[in-house]
Amino acid sequence: MKRTLTVILALLSVFSLFGCSAEKIKEEFRPTTTAIPTVSVMFPEGSTVSEIAALLEQNGVCAAADFMAAVNAPEGDYYFIEGIDNPEERPFLLEGYIFPDTYEFYFDMNPQAVLKKFLDNFENKLTQADFDRAAELGYTLDEVIRIASIIQEEALDPEMKKVSSVLHNRLDSAYGKLECDVTVFYLRNSVEPYVEDISVYSELYNAYKRVGLPAGPITNVGRNAIEAALYPEDTDYYFFLTDKDMNYHYAVTWKEHSANVDKYIED
Repeated sequence: MKRTLTVILALLSVFSLFGCSAEKIKEEFRPTTTAIPTVSVMFPEGSTVSEIAALLEQNGVCAAADFMAAVNAPEGDYYFIEGIDNPEERPFLLEGYIFPDTYEFYFDMNPQAVLKKFLDNFENKLTQADFDRAAELGYTLDEVIRIASIIQEEALDPEMKKVSSVLHNRLDSAYGKLECDVTVFYLRNSVEPYVEDISVYSELYNAYKRVGLPAGPITNVGRNAIEAALYPEDTDYYFFLTDKDMNYHYAVTWKEHSANVDKYIED
């Protein structure tokens, strides 16, 4: 200890000879800190759990399989998770709740910590007005997210509220079935690669077979899709299609819709 003190005093004397102040000496000997490296990752609206997991792995955040396991066994108390009343009917429990956005992550993070970032953001994006409006429509939050997920996949932003009106009109009528292709695509592209027997979910998600909403959301939704699900445009439409130029064509009756198919859809 004495020797160390002697060395320091000697250094102080040397520095003082060259006009260095005590503060300057402290700055010279101050230990430096190294920031922990992070990575910023952008997740587009309409990304599925499997697509998000792949992006996380590609960017060195965590293994895709570990994140998907966390999605099916989340830690922490979130009221919207408690509102999911049919977890056994979903291939990925929190599909729909992994809010698409740009996030900053550490490398090699705990997958539950990664998941928490998404869920906290989802929770922060909701307002009491959203819950009040859902109740006014007669839906739970989870049902609204299911509707929003179909809108997210079916519609460009300017068309979202009109497409939403078609879904709401069907749900509130004798039509019953939504008959949306995107639910079939979800089973084929996002579920089948990860599930041994897709037939388990076919009756639960295929909107051509199932009356009402699919058993769970089919993608992860942005704020615009949620808004559209809560505030559909007031129309009498029960059908819509898009042509090759992504123009939307709506119809009230099957006859009108068939005419649109003949006019705008090439064989």
